[in-house]
Amino acid sequence: MKGYIFALISVFSWGTVFVVSRFVIYREIINPFVLAFWRFFWTSFFLLFFIKFNFKKIFRIFKKDAYRFLFLGLSGIYCMSIFIFISVKTSTATVSSILMNSNPIFVLIISIIFLKEKISIEKILGILFGFIGCTIVIKSDLNIFSWEGEKINIYSLLAAISWAIYTVIGEEPTKKYGAIETTFIASLIGCFFLFITVKILNLDLFGKNISGFLSGVYLGIFPTGIGFTLWFLALNYLKPFYLAPFQYLSPLITYLLSVLILKEKVSPIIFLGMLLIFFSLFLTQKIDKSN
Repeated sequence: MKGYIFALISVFSWGTVFVVSRFVIYREIINPFVLAFWRFFWTSFFLLFFIKFNFKKIFRIFKKDAYRFLFLGLSGIYCMSIFIFISVKTSTATVSSILMNSNPIFVLIISIIFLKEKISIEKILGILFGFIGCTIVIKSDLNIFSWEGEKINIYSLLAAISWAIYTVIGEEPTKKYGAIETTFIASLIGCFFLFITVKILNLDLFGKNISGFLSGVYLGIFPTGIGFTLWFLALNYLKPFYLAPFQYLSPLITYLLSVLILKEKVSPIIFLGMLLIFFSLFLTQKIDKSN
């Protein structure tokens, strides 16, 4: 039950990310790369209080698994952020979001290869139902295989793969060193490389006005600092494959918040997508208990 609660809080906080970022990025208040930097800067700062500024402990942990932590920071923090923002620039937000939320498929593949996860037809069906439901929610129609005027782009897939790697590779260090410590080290590494990228591109660190900076503070503390930590805590109770489908709830929450905050119209077809998403979660969790 703790794993389920942590996962639900995480995906709810992540559901706010696109609403907040859309407000500042589409109005060109702040550059997406700069927003990504501030997000993980404030995440690292926020987590400092939980590790009680014990840098000696963090350094000892990092030394024990330096290559793994570098891989976590570069895959789940730096690469995911970079690929997501490139995909938004080169394709529509709809295509980017759908492909990004397909990452449980890659979690399954990685888990089968590296963690020897058992596969069954029920697990495959659960992933497929969740993906279809997620697609319906984002597109707001049943024609999920038609993409008129839209081009699939590889960057969204790379972002999905990056997050899948982060989820699977992060399981062991989380159990060994703790969720907060693991999140802090990965976030700090990703933040460092994002800062270098921002400086190389010579981007304005503060944007056009204070709302851009404040959005970075919010994204860093709530969906990232709290959300990522709870996500890793959930890994102490749930296997990566069973945890990953919870992400299908994130676009649903984003849509609902967009309706409430941005006054977007609700399509009746959204409810069908919602049912498919919940059915996906029910199916995978039911199989988990039976095993």
